[in-house]
Amino acid sequence: MHVRPRIVYKYKSVSTQTDFNRVLDTIKNNHIYLPKPSMLNDPMEANALQVYLDCMGAGYTLACGRIHPIVEDRQNQYRVLSVSAIPNSPIMWAHYASGYSGCCLIYSTEKTFSEIKPVIYTDITFDLFDIDFMDDEMSEAIEESLCFKHKDWAYENEWRLIQNEDAGFLNYEASELVGIIIGENMSLDERKVLVKLCKDKNVPCFRTYTMKSWNEIGFAPYDFIESLGGEEYEYITPGEMEQYIQEGLENGRCSNNERMIFNALNEKILRKSVIKQTGFLKCRENENETC
Repeated sequence: MHVRPRIVYKYKSVSTQTDFNRVLDTIKNNHIYLPKPSMLNDPMEANALQVYLDCMGAGYTLACGRIHPIVEDRQNQYRVLSVSAIPNSPIMWAHYASGYSGCCLIYSTEKTFSEIKPVIYTDITFDLFDIDFMDDEMSEAIEESLCFKHKDWAYENEWRLIQNEDAGFLNYEASELVGIIIGENMSLDERKVLVKLCKDKNVPCFRTYTMKSWNEIGFAPYDFIESLGGEEYEYITPGEMEQYIQEGLENGRCSNNERMIFNALNEKILRKSVIKQTGFLKCRENENETC
């Protein structure tokens, strides 16, 4: 059973000015683009559930290993929003956020995004034969097929919002964008524009902090990094990030929502930090132990 995550993540590239303007438009206007299945980056999209029509030419299409044009046309009547349940995938930061030079939008799933469905990863195909392309059964099969991907994509931990309408954008309430993560390789000029917009919209900003010796990605409050010198920062512990958030709660600089997002982003490294600190203290207590 899949439990819907409370928050989800949309990795975004800003490798071109057009990409960057799209991100700004998304934040300014509280809407996000929904592509057609044919516009997604997987050419095998929706192929796990094979729909075979009871019509002329269906057998030959099958023999050629292709999808019938009628099925493809029906698939492209849908719109698909792809999001992830995880913020700390090195592969997705490399691929979808242009080598940490992009960003990641953080959304609550309580309202507009409450209908997201988990993607099922498999290397098995499921066959539906003799489907009437005018039947409601085909529509159901097509929609269900959009929730299947090859198991090689499982690292994405993807969830999808699928709509059977031609609206190019999904509108949401401003409060549903609960945060944004800025990649550490984003240019200074782009960061300034993005951070200012987020502050105007009251959206908490974080920045990736790659912890190379831990093989992990941390997420530091953006203002904390700026207070340390911005570009010059090199060393931050998870405990120092946590302390900054706690002090912000006490003096009114941070909200409870920002703390919740911080904890969700950094759950793994905060837990790992406690384990490492405990191990270090045990080593110090016993000078004869090899550490």
